[in-house]
Amino acid sequence: MKRSEINQHIDWAIETCEKCRFSLPSFARWSPQEWEKRGKETIHMTTVMQGWDVTDYNSDDFDRVGAVLFTLRNGSIYDSSKGTPYCEKLIIMKAGQKLPLHFHYAKTEDIINRAGGTLCVRVYNSTSEETGYQLDRSSDVHLRLDGIEKVIGAGDFVEIRNGDSITLTPYIYHEFWAKAEDGDLVIGEVSSINDDTKDNHFVNDMRLPKIKEDEPARYPLCNGYVQK
Repeated sequence: MKRSEINQHIDWAIETCEKCRFSLPSFARWSPQEWEKRGKETIHMTTVMQGWDVTDYNSDDFDRVGAVLFTLRNGSIYDSSKGTPYCEKLIIMKAGQKLPLHFHYAKTEDIINRAGGTLCVRVYNSTSEETGYQLDRSSDVHLRLDGIEKVIGAGDFVEIRNGDSITLTPYIYHEFWAKAEDGDLVIGEVSSINDDTKDNHFVNDMRLPKIKEDEPARYPLCNGYVQK
């Protein structure tokens, strides 16, 4: 992706949150210069990777497959003295935009429709490590919707309305999208500590290309912090 596109997508995400009356913390608007000026004040924040992320998941088509993410708080799986024992994120998606199939090895998460349109979530179980973590296209998926036990057929999806949520435990494959006809979407994620470097297993290869620096960054990305 180009840096100019990343800047535009974050501007759009901030505007979408404002329209939905979801207030972002002040550091969401800090420039790279502000982060640098604050120096050691931000060591904790950069260690647990609070802040923005933007990805098209290697699709080269952000409006179809992609998301803007913002980590409000997080901890460290390596040092319990850092951060919180849980993570909270926002995932801001355009109408019709999709986040691709993946599961987590360790993380349990509540995915919450905070505001905007309708969240659609498709699920599968995973096969064993010995069989390569394939999509299990036959067994039902057992999960909870706002604490209520549900059984979902393999590959079926559920619609999550404003304020409602779905709980996803390790090894449940999931993809989700903003229902096209219902508009843009602000999704909340409350989970155990998040570690994007080791805990995500995607169906397709997710090695992302480097950013094309065609203009200065207006906001730093959380996976690009220089540790002080």
